[in-house]
Amino acid sequence: MATWTQSQAKFQRISADTTAEALTQAKDDMNIGAAKFNSALDRYFTRKAKSTDTVATQQYYQTPPDCIRVRGVTNTLSNGRKYPVRQIRSEYEWRAINTIQQTGNWATYYFVRGADEIGLWPIPSQAVTNGLEIYYEPRDHQITNEDYTTGTITVTNGSTTVTGSGTTFTNTMVGRIFQVTDGSDGYNYKIAAYASSTGITLEEPYIGLSGSGKTFNIGESFIFPDEYHDAPVDFALGRYFEVRNNADRATYHNGKFQLAIADAKAKYASSSASQVITEDAPAYNFWQLPPTAATGTW
Repeated sequence: MATWTQSQAKFQRISADTTAEALTQAKDDMNIGAAKFNSALDRYFTRKAKSTDTVATQQYYQTPPDCIRVRGVTNTLSNGRKYPVRQIRSEYEWRAINTIQQTGNWATYYFVRGADEIGLWPIPSQAVTNGLEIYYEPRDHQITNEDYTTGTITVTNGSTTVTGSGTTFTNTMVGRIFQVTDGSDGYNYKIAAYASSTGITLEEPYIGLSGSGKTFNIGESFIFPDEYHDAPVDFALGRYFEVRNNADRATYHNGKFQLAIADAKAKYASSSASQVITEDAPAYNFWQLPPTAATGTW
């Protein structure tokens, strides 16, 4: 796995350019490359789902604020049963079916109206907590934070607790990747919670050797599998050499970027090859958040 700081260092080594101007441009291009990579796979690696309440006699609901494109809808009834809802793509068909203002216990069809609304038919006849679930492609998150390595840590095999010495952990580190860098453990762990400036909690128990005084690294990383973390670097290098009229090097790195996309599509972009939500096989929503109010808001 390559962290954000490590990806920058790789760009500098391969380009043999350590100027601040080149690195600033590379950061922008790596984020663009990561977004293009994710988009080419229909954002399978970042697919999200969120739920909101259905409201009696309310037909239209706002999509989540970070939604780019709705991929599917599920309607949950008051008895807890979940039903997939079929999309109507034609506005003519949607208008035609709505000539009958029918209400019902569950929705049969949904329609995406504009950029931020979906409509249900039949119109819900009752209010249900978390009755509407949308799974969707979210906006891409740009990586900006450099790696954090200050201080040392104590870890225990089988425990999720990490205790720091001379550290200044912050709550913004939740969700980032934690690595022990003294050679005693080769795995990456996601930070699940912040306790204090000297304490964080991992999502999974630490499986390396226990010990104190260990060096570590906390950093942001691209969301897709480790073997494709060079793809955004190659995209940035392709642009770098294009500007410098080095056609051979630009073609080489652009080709590697496209090959990475093709390989990732073949290996990961389906529900049978990865643990992601696809429109063909909706899965349990572990991103689900409770609604803020019983008015159809997320």
